[in-house]
Amino acid sequence: MAAEEEKTAEEGGKKKKGGKLKLIIIVVVLLIILLGGVFLGYKLFLAPKDATAEGEMPKKEVTAAPTNEVGVLYPLETFIVNMADNDGSRYLKVTVQLELDNTEKLKEELDKRVPQLRDAILTILSAKTYEEVSSAQGKLILKQEILRRLNSLLPFGQITNIYFTEFVAQ
Repeated sequence: MAAEEEKTAEEGGKKKKGGKLKLIIIVVVLLIILLGGVFLGYKLFLAPKDATAEGEMPKKEVTAAPTNEVGVLYPLETFIVNMADNDGSRYLKVTVQLELDNTEKLKEELDKRVPQLRDAILTILSAKTYEEVSSAQGKLILKQEILRRLNSLLPFGQITNIYFTEFVAQ
């Protein structure tokens, strides 16, 4: 009987040792998974992106011209659109001038693409409500949206700023 108790005690000791070993392995695996997740999250969301290192085409960067220098201005005709309000009785009248970075080549390209530019701006303006464009912050958001959309249409050069020379919402 004493021999059986010793065997049971030894087996219990082995099971406890094996249980501790399994626990340590599980903790180490979970720690590796956690560190891998943290590394992946950092790479995807926090690390600065280098487009050329990832094999993608480098993207055009939108940079503003220095405040004391104004680039060449490219005027567009006045836009008059119905706003996206519920009653449909409001309209928006906007005159826009585009500030360009590369004068001659970009100006020639814009001359060719005036219908595309006007269509993009008309689409953006007609989707806005009075509340979206009536505040100063709303106008800045609208400028940025137009700027991004127009720059996406250009194969080279970029529009550095947009100026509203007339803005009437009624």
